[in-house]
Amino acid sequence: MFNYFRRCHGSRGETDSKLYSKVALALNRLKRTTNGHDEWDMYVWFALAERLDWFGFDVRWMNDHIEPRCPQCAGRLKYERLESGRLIALCGTNCTNDRRDRLAEIRETVLSLYVRTYAIDSSEAPSADDLVLL
Repeated sequence: MFNYFRRCHGSRGETDSKLYSKVALALNRLKRTTNGHDEWDMYVWFALAERLDWFGFDVRWMNDHIEPRCPQCAGRLKYERLESGRLIALCGTNCTNDRRDRLAEIRETVLSLYVRTYAIDSSEAPSADDLVLL
């Protein structure tokens, strides 16, 4: 995943040894914390972005290199905007026959991984709605 990060970042015509050092350490910690369901690189990528944002790095470009997928079946997501203006994502294959917001599921998993990895007190943890890339 580190090499993928470096390739993606390098495709922007930039190199940053300080950033790469932070990425290597963050990925090491994140990968050691993952287990089962949250081992998926999608969750690690979003948690990595959150950590790099915390360090003050620009991470918005990272969205160009990942596509959120259904947490249940890894299928593509179908996006809808509710009347309230809130954006939700539904499984494109409707794998569980419900209309649960898969983005909310992804956010909760990323937040859980981030908090467990960095032993953040719940009062200091960002809310799922505040995640930088989701």
